[in-house]
Amino acid sequence: MEDFITTLRPSLINQCACFDKAEFEIVRNSILKHLLAYGAMTADKLGLLVGKHLKYKFNGSLHLYYETVRQVLEARGEIRFVPGSSPPLIEIAE
Repeated sequence: MEDFITTLRPSLINQCACFDKAEFEIVRNSILKHLLAYGAMTADKLGLLVGKHLKYKFNGSLHLYYETVRQVLEARGEIRFVPGSSPPLIEIAE
């Protein structure tokens, strides 16, 4: 039996998403890897780097996975937006 992660998506009223745990971890690891390697960056730049990294390794909707995993990592306190940054930058939380 495969493991799944279900998330509520506040940006999509009354909708939730169900993700394969292994794919969730692939995207999570890619996000954290790029933030460790390059430091704080915009969500768009991070999304582009993750997209390039996983382009041939991922079969699902990568953009949807990236956005959702990024929001989950922020909610868990693993990443955060840099206070006062303009444009808003994301970094690994301390």
